Amino acid sequence: MTFRSRWMFALLWFVALVVVGAAAQTRHETGAVISGDNIGFRPDGWNGKARTGTFVVRINGEWVEAQSVMKTVPATR
Repeated sequence: MTFRSRWMFALLWFVALVVVGAAAQTRHETGAVISGDNIGFRPDGWNGKARTGTFVVRINGEWVEAQSVMKTVPATR
């Protein structure tokens, strides 16, 4: 292998690393909200095949995290 062919191989290898790294960075972006009119879901990641994330609500045009409140309901009336 000549010096020039080694240099070209190293250059192509480096370019391939940069391209794969850039593609991997854009693939894992989060922040987009899957939504209806005023309620949505902001995906964070994966737990096996299940999508994990946060439920959000739209207040004054801004998405904010929804918090659930546990209510006690009597078993009999």
